[in-house]
Amino acid sequence: MRHGHDLLVPAADLAEVAPQALVDAARRTNLDDTGAQLMRLFSTAVYHLPAADAVARIAMVTSQSVTRLETSVRVTRWLGATGFPAVEPLPVDQPVLSHGCAVTFWRYLPQHGPPLRPADLGYLLRQLHRLDPPPFPLPAYRPLVSVRQAIEASQAISDEERAWLTATCKHLLHQYDQLDFELPPGMIHGDAWWGNLLRDGDRVVLADWDNVSTGPREIDLIPTLQAPRFGLPEHERDAFIAAYGHDIRTWPGYPVLLRIRALSTTSALLRDAHRDPAARDQLQVRLTSLRTDDTRQWTTF
Repeated sequence: MRHGHDLLVPAADLAEVAPQALVDAARRTNLDDTGAQLMRLFSTAVYHLPAADAVARIAMVTSQSVTRLETSVRVTRWLGATGFPAVEPLPVDQPVLSHGCAVTFWRYLPQHGPPLRPADLGYLLRQLHRLDPPPFPLPAYRPLVSVRQAIEASQAISDEERAWLTATCKHLLHQYDQLDFELPPGMIHGDAWWGNLLRDGDRVVLADWDNVSTGPREIDLIPTLQAPRFGLPEHERDAFIAAYGHDIRTWPGYPVLLRIRALSTTSALLRDAHRDPAARDQLQVRLTSLRTDDTRQWTTF
């Protein structure tokens, strides 16, 4: 069950409302937020709660965000029971809705040791894709949903850019619907890149399950294979594919999924660039790349 007395209050500025949502959600779940520290603020706000040995993730409420978060909590609890290495939601009633935000709480994992690499993700995805489906329904994967919403609502683009992006989405969705996938469909993470890996002692665990769904397994391979845009060298991509055990780079649908992923990476920038100069600059870089098909590197956020 979710709970929240002010769900309908819009969170126009996450940076402004996240601290209030955190205090309220921690109080209502009996978690100690003393000394809470902001770890990250972009599309979500992430706080470390040292007194509760927890992490709070705070997202603005949208038409789909609450359902996605409910599913992510349910899936990770089930994955933990099966022994799959996933982040662990705290045993509280969540997500908590407050100040137009949805708040979830997770066990804090201190990060020590060498950097995690794409090959670590490849091993985890191979394991994930071999699991039986969970004993409850998952949403069906559909590409470009969040970016289409962001395009429509963005205050950071011109009317001409909006029209071009909308037409590009329509074209890519048509191409996607014609694809003949190689791998059998099933449960997918939905945003599988190595930045969502964490250390849990000697284990590597997979985090950020907000987009878990049922769909083509190729979707989970594309973020790493698209990552040269962010400076990932070829040998790291090769190591990822070797760890996973299947290479889709010669599959005819591969270029379509690459373009879909590239466009999807603009979602948060489209939402936030009107109030963040660095995000605005990077959005223009990516829009130029998408329109000219250049190969310049992009900056991560």
